[in-house]
Amino acid sequence: MRSEGSHVLRRIVQITPRVSKMQVSRSKDLMSGTDAKLLGLDEPWIGLNREVRSAFRLDLDHSFPSWDALRFELEQLPLPCLPHVVVGFEDENGVVERPHAIYLLPYNSGVWFSDDPRCRKNIMSLWRAVHAGITKSLLPLGADPGALSNPGRIKNPLSPFWSFRTWNETTFPNLSTWAEWVDTGTNRDTMIRESAAALAGSSRNASNLLFSLFQTWSYQTLRDLNQAQDPAYMQAVERKDSDAIAEILFRTLVGRASAESDKPKQAQAILYRVTTYAADHWDANRCSRDASRDRGACADEVDGITGTSARQVHGARYAAALRKSRSAALIQEAIVSAKAAGEPVTKSAIARRTGLSRPTVHAGWPVGV
Repeated sequence: MRSEGSHVLRRIVQITPRVSKMQVSRSKDLMSGTDAKLLGLDEPWIGLNREVRSAFRLDLDHSFPSWDALRFELEQLPLPCLPHVVVGFEDENGVVERPHAIYLLPYNSGVWFSDDPRCRKNIMSLWRAVHAGITKSLLPLGADPGALSNPGRIKNPLSPFWSFRTWNETTFPNLSTWAEWVDTGTNRDTMIRESAAALAGSSRNASNLLFSLFQTWSYQTLRDLNQAQDPAYMQAVERKDSDAIAEILFRTLVGRASAESDKPKQAQAILYRVTTYAADHWDANRCSRDASRDRGACADEVDGITGTSARQVHGARYAAALRKSRSAALIQEAIVSAKAAGEPVTKSAIARRTGLSRPTVHAGWPVGV
């Protein structure tokens, strides 16, 4: 087991919840439970303990030429230490794609998040502020501010699917130390706009125009999905899964957004940030039919099934199958377009072209291509 050789990796085991509350996945789209923690720790995606938060996850939305290049970039940042573990996909050329950088708090220094009146709200606020401050410091490396909405879902360094590096097993700053190094007054919405402009390589004004346009599209699409009771959307709403809502939005709008600009890749970069922003701020209850709760996801499919758990399992499978079908169609279209343009048809290239994660592309790759 990977954790046997590293104190930091053993900490990852320690800060995942017990099996009854553990959430794992083969992709970041749909998390589910597991029968055994040992087996769950092999999965590519895992959820850390949300009630006692002991780590900061930074989602770096860039590809780096090598691990050494990534480490050099991290060493230039004005932070108290290197990440304790960095995990991502390493392709056949040594390129590290969209890694997660994970910083751990000292042992037994996790922050309790609860509605319990004994829970200290000021410490929870400081944890969030530090996380946002670290994200701001890593914006030059592609840190995604949208990931602040779901801080516990990580690429699992214990999984054989990913490559990883442990560059720091000695220095574990506490919250007070972090607060001395990062800007704890960071505004998340401003960060999202700045990161969109940086990804797009465009001026602030040009980026803001596209940001505002795509934001209008996103909220209208969300209203349409809600009115139509789209099964995948409804499942995401029921799970309060803003990442899944953002992915549905991106897939729906990516073609339209690409056609809006003479720089399609830059437009896609802005759309990625906008859909994350919109999904995180969306309140489905405000436009639901009874103004209190969204209902009706694949109602015909679950008719006659008794028990909430059984209906949820059926609905989750229905939504997963629908997403898989849509992703497969998107992948096939991208392969055809890449071949027509004379571009290389690799899984990494198709992931970049579609905006899907590489694990999703790998899972939906057509036979014989």
